[in-house]
This record gives sequence, structure tokens and C-alpha cells, in this order.
Amino acid sequence: MNTKLRLIASLINFFVIAVADTLSPDLQMYWENSMVQPYFDNTTKREMTAIAGQTCQLHCRVKSLGDRAVSWIRKRDLHILTVGILTYTNDQRFQSLHTDGSDEWTLRITSPQARDSGVYECQVSTEPKSSQAFRLNVVVSKAKILGNTELFVKSGSDINLTCVALQSPQPPSFIYWYKGGRVINYSQRGGISVLTEQQTRTSRLVIARASPSDSGNYTCAPSNSDSASVMVHVIKGEHPAAMQHGINSASIVHKSEHIIRALVVSLVCFQLLLVSVLPNR
Repeated sequence: MNTKLRLIASLINFFVIAVADTLSPDLQMYWENSMVQPYFDNTTKREMTAIAGQTCQLHCRVKSLGDRAVSWIRKRDLHILTVGILTYTNDQRFQSLHTDGSDEWTLRITSPQARDSGVYECQVSTEPKSSQAFRLNVVVSKAKILGNTELFVKSGSDINLTCVALQSPQPPSFIYWYKGGRVINYSQRGGISVLTEQQTRTSRLVIARASPSDSGNYTCAPSNSDSASVMVHVIKGEHPAAMQHGINSASIVHKSEHIIRALVVSLVCFQLLLVSVLPNR
């Protein structure tokens, strides 16, 4: 029954709009204000993910608005953010955008933070008020260089670093590699290759035949993520516990414990031997 009533209401509304289109501008405005109720365009995106620090927008479309006002409300505390194109909050990161003649009312949030995540309502001043909810998820995207934060490489071997942009809702438009403060993607030094796969959000840096002069701090910086760094040491000779994979401190501690236990057992055995050979008094 409810479905039939909604269908009838939709047909009536459609008929009213069709009739209003045939009237003069003045009569059309009066007709719309008195007869046609505003309604939301349900084709707009109702949930979006934004990256912390990067401007995002929520788009609300209202048809047959007439002389009603559109407001943006933050659901968690029912705080009125904007009314029309005016901002009603001290937080100037929030702004309403609207073009005359358009049915779109946009809430723009400059430099969104994780705390801005939640539900926002686009509300129309009808009686009773009607609203449409939008969910915003603000994530902090961070880069990660696989492996340890300190890397030892034998001179003459390759430096091989892989960077991944984590929690990035969109692929980065670029990923730059730095050594210190200098971009090395397009370095004049031969033997450097960078392979970036945007869809998988990964970038691989390979420096062939590394020399001690290649030692330094290497940073991976995706366009839409916080950067990550690793300290690379290129050394001459062997350094078995640290080559390419970095020093495994847990392994070193584990081996040290075995050595200490062996020493304690040896001391106990030596003490028992002395007791057995010394004459009893």
C-alpha cells in the first residue's frame, strides 16, 4: 500500500512540475513555492573517503527548491555549519559553494582531519524539514618502505627499496624518491631505476653497483601520503648480520642468550671438576 501511495505522489509531483513549466516566470515561481515540494537528487555520491590535509567536497542536489534555504548540519553534535552560502561556525575550514541557477549545494572542507569523519546532513527548510545524509571518512595515508629503517649493503651490490602508500583511497599521481633533500628519480648517476605502479600504490628504487658514496637517508614521498625514510649504509667487506635486510636485533639478542647460557653451564661444570679433584679437608 505504501509503495502505491509513493508512486501516486510521484506522479502528482511530476504532473505539477510539468504544468509549472508552461506558466510565465512569475506564475511559475509562485506555483513552485506553493505547490511543488523540494526533493533530493538521489544520484549523488553519499559516501566518500578523503585524505587528511587534502580539500574534500560533499555534493547535495536539491530540485524545485523555490525560496527555501539549504543548510549543512554536522550530525554528531547537530552543529549548523552553513545556511545558504553563509558559514555559521567559527571553523572557517567549512564553506558552502553554490552557483546561481544551479541545484547543487556543496560543502567544502579545507584541510580535513580524522576527527572530521562522520555523518553530515544536507537539510532543506521545509515543514517538516527534509534532509539527506552524507558519510565522510577521513584517513591518514602513510608511506612505508618495506624492511627495517636501517639497511646495510655490501659495496658493489644493488640497493633495492620498495615503497607502498598505505590507506590511500586513490592511487598517487606520482611517487618521488629522495636522497637527503635531492630528488633521485631523474638523477644523472647511471644505474638508478624507479618503477612505479600507481594501481598497486607501490614504487621500487634500484641503485646498481652501490658504492660508499651512495650511503645516506632515502625517502619515499607519494603525492597523497606522508613520506617514509630509511638509512642506507654501503660498506666494504662482509657484515653478515646486516646485509640488505638490515640488522635483526631480536636475532642478536636470541644468540646472546644462548652464549650466556653456554658460559654459565661451562662455569658450573668447571666448578664441579675442581671440587672433585681437590683433596677433602
